[in-house]
Amino acid sequence: MIDSFAQKFKKLKTNLNIKRTLGLVWSVAPKSTVISISMVIVESALFFCSLYFLKILIDKLAKVDVQNGKDIFIYVLLAAISAVLYAVSKSISAYTTEIQAAKVSEFIDDKIHESAIKLDLSFYESPAYFDILKRAKEAGPERPNAVVTNLIETLKNLMMLLALGSVILSIDWFLFPLLVLFVLPTMLVRIKFAEKLHSWRMKQTSLERKSVYLSGLITSDTSAKDVRSLRIGDYLRKLYLNIRLMLLSEKLTISKKSMLNEIVTTILATTGFFACVGYIANGVITGKTSVGDITLFLVVFPQSFNHLQALAACISKLYQNNIFVTSIFDLFDLKPVITDKANTIAIPKEATNILVNNVSFTYPHGKKPVLKNININIPSGKIIAIVGLNGAGKTTLIKLLSRLYDPTQGSIDINNINIKNFSLNDYHKEVSVVYQDFGRYNFSAEDNIKFGNIDAEHDKIKIIEAAKNSGADLYINNFPDGYQTMMGRLFDDGHEVSIGQWQKLAIARALYSPARLLILDEATSALDAFSEREFFQSLRTRIGDRAALIISHRVSAVEHADYIYVISEGEIKQEGSHNKLINEEGDYALLFKKDIDTKNQKKN
Repeated sequence: MIDSFAQKFKKLKTNLNIKRTLGLVWSVAPKSTVISISMVIVESALFFCSLYFLKILIDKLAKVDVQNGKDIFIYVLLAAISAVLYAVSKSISAYTTEIQAAKVSEFIDDKIHESAIKLDLSFYESPAYFDILKRAKEAGPERPNAVVTNLIETLKNLMMLLALGSVILSIDWFLFPLLVLFVLPTMLVRIKFAEKLHSWRMKQTSLERKSVYLSGLITSDTSAKDVRSLRIGDYLRKLYLNIRLMLLSEKLTISKKSMLNEIVTTILATTGFFACVGYIANGVITGKTSVGDITLFLVVFPQSFNHLQALAACISKLYQNNIFVTSIFDLFDLKPVITDKANTIAIPKEATNILVNNVSFTYPHGKKPVLKNININIPSGKIIAIVGLNGAGKTTLIKLLSRLYDPTQGSIDINNINIKNFSLNDYHKEVSVVYQDFGRYNFSAEDNIKFGNIDAEHDKIKIIEAAKNSGADLYINNFPDGYQTMMGRLFDDGHEVSIGQWQKLAIARALYSPARLLILDEATSALDAFSEREFFQSLRTRIGDRAALIISHRVSAVEHADYIYVISEGEIKQEGSHNKLINEEGDYALLFKKDIDTKNQKKN
């Protein structure tokens, strides 16, 4: 039993991050915190003063005579002034608390986004991370300040109770501890079920995320065509509804048990309240209590009861909010795996030669290597192609070249220097990627291109040049607002374009970047044959002394490459020029020979 109690106490202590929460709130809004706490003290002092003057007034009235009439009005005035100041202090306290809450809320919201940005790609390929992120976002940016508000309210109610309790104790010492004893069970019940609700929430996070995903499929513009074409809308809706109803049922079961327990404890507390009333009434009957005492008791005792209940509610809310804050701190405590070394060096400014040197890689949660002993040379001014069947490891290789992951074995070097010696920020500037699932940003066309070099000063001429080189300029100029046109229909005055036009915009973004390595991962898959042929025919002149790495399943995209590597099952199986590989047995010929034969037949 002792061990069980010790474990519960340890769990309770773990869930309460009051010190850390206070430190966070203080760092964001120290002035507002001081004012809020000061106002609580002032508010409590004024309440005590009004109560004190009221007590004296009652005593004076009990012994009233004409000569003391002036004193009575003085105490009436003092009690009135105290009450007015008390009301004013409450308003000021509420306003300062609102200011503090707003500052802390915005800070936490920004901190959640900052934490999400700094984490590696590996976190975004882990279900456990999404559970943590969802719980942190669900906790809400207002929770840490709610903890401080709870503490202030707890302090306020405690000070009020001390003031009221001193009066009650002066009437009869037995009344106040008796009242506390009756109210305490309600607080314990609330804490108990706050813990139960938290445990349930932790277990059901994945299911909650699934319901959010299903809702996104039903309401998202990206899946709208498929949902309607496949006629799966009702099926998805039923799946979503079943999950929500199941979660609701489980939550309501906990709430029902909490309600039943609270009914019992509330009945106990109310019975205790009226037992105390009966006790003091009996004192009047027996002559132990004066009329002044019973008058004061009837004024003070109900307030004491209310403040005790409010104190119990504040403490249980404090515990519950702290549990939620723990989820926020869980996110803040996550650290990126890939970080800068203590002493990074500058990336060489001369022509770069990127070498993938005997690289092998296994995903953090995987057991089988995805890449094995990969050796690839990417010289500046050259176009290198990577070819392979689906699942061969091409996308993983791009992640390594972009340093979204580090190799498990081997190294990636620039001019014989391991890229781990460069700062992440500097290295990411040197690699520009058009992913197969490229981003479509609901910003202006100009902003979409500018994102390719966000740190540079705005250069409209270079933006237009990049758009011309990708072919995006042809359709952008047809918009009424040209480059200021909002892309996509998510916001007002937006223009939706075809997937091929979006792809041209993504290519323009990559070309606008000054990066020395340009990676095109199926970057022309949505372009028509003419646009694709035109782009690759002029690619060599567009990249200048930069290196280009092309990943594609189209022969038209890779046949003009200076050198081609063929990946199969995570290993380099073939390498050489297009003419050499097409005449060899292997994956390359398997992928492209039929297309080339068809093309030759059409020419003949």
